[in-house]
Amino acid sequence: MKSNKLNLTDEIKPKVDGFNNKVLQPIKSWFSKYISKKIFIVIKKTFFDIYSLKKLIITIIFLLFVPTIFIFLPTGVDFGLISTHHAATIISIAILFPAFFFTLGIFFALMIGFSGSSLIAEEVKSGTMLILVSKPISRIKIFLGKYIAVIFYGMLISFISIFTLGWIGVLMKSANIDHFISLLPFLTALYFYSLFILFLFTSITMALSSIFKKPRTVSITVFILVIFSFIAFFLIRIFIGQFYGIYQIYHFDLGYHLGNVFVLFIETLNAIPPSAAWQMLFGQLTGVYSLTSTIDPDQGINLGGLEKTNYYLPIFSLLIWVLIAALLLFFGIWSLKKREISI
Repeated sequence: MKSNKLNLTDEIKPKVDGFNNKVLQPIKSWFSKYISKKIFIVIKKTFFDIYSLKKLIITIIFLLFVPTIFIFLPTGVDFGLISTHHAATIISIAILFPAFFFTLGIFFALMIGFSGSSLIAEEVKSGTMLILVSKPISRIKIFLGKYIAVIFYGMLISFISIFTLGWIGVLMKSANIDHFISLLPFLTALYFYSLFILFLFTSITMALSSIFKKPRTVSITVFILVIFSFIAFFLIRIFIGQFYGIYQIYHFDLGYHLGNVFVLFIETLNAIPPSAAWQMLFGQLTGVYSLTSTIDPDQGINLGGLEKTNYYLPIFSLLIWVLIAALLLFFGIWSLKKREISI
């Protein structure tokens, strides 16, 4: 018996060593090269530069304000007489529009933009960056440290906001813990989507902060981009109607792609049933749905939900904008490396 154990150990050990050498060692080397003690210091300093308890509380209140108004709107449903799944669906639909458009849309993107706009531009302008680059730390590590700090700050804010919003919805509608548990797939989908938004707009903001000399220019540029994405293209879709598809304007419509990615997370986690009750408004807002019900031609029965416009597959929208965000991240690093920093 002991001999068998030794033989098994002898067989497993080379495989473990091979895995360590081929997989773990390269990862450790990468972390030791880029995520060193020095970069951790930059992350910590930057995080506490943009974080304060007062600012955190005010930001979360601001992010929750509009969705809370929607939650207070009457539904005409007795939550004591319906299933937990049905109750979670009703609460999810009440939250969905303001969560996408405001909490994880305009407000969240602007918060990221305003938090990260000064991290490089202001330090270069004030001369602080000159002192920092004179230290034994590379510009790549300086950029990544500041970038990661914004990511951590955004993750904290989105997590607190999303799950607090879920609690508010349940407490206002039913005060039933089972309804909150049933709501978790929807809240998880929101959080995954918030990470995508965070990655995208942090990359945009930090890249712009590496290019422009003034943080105000970065903030204004992000503001214009956000308004254009969530409001301008929404109005364009309404006014030009079918010409939106004919002239393929959806290629440039960030609002459409964001809606497509949002639906991808909702469908992947089966967070909300495919119902025209939420898809109609969401389709008008983002252009993801064609606003035409799926009807069985033989029975005349609504099969549930609306047809998608399918300008892009949702996974393609996700991959395209993740790639764009990654390219912006590398462009930001390259811009900081090439930037002349002087008093």
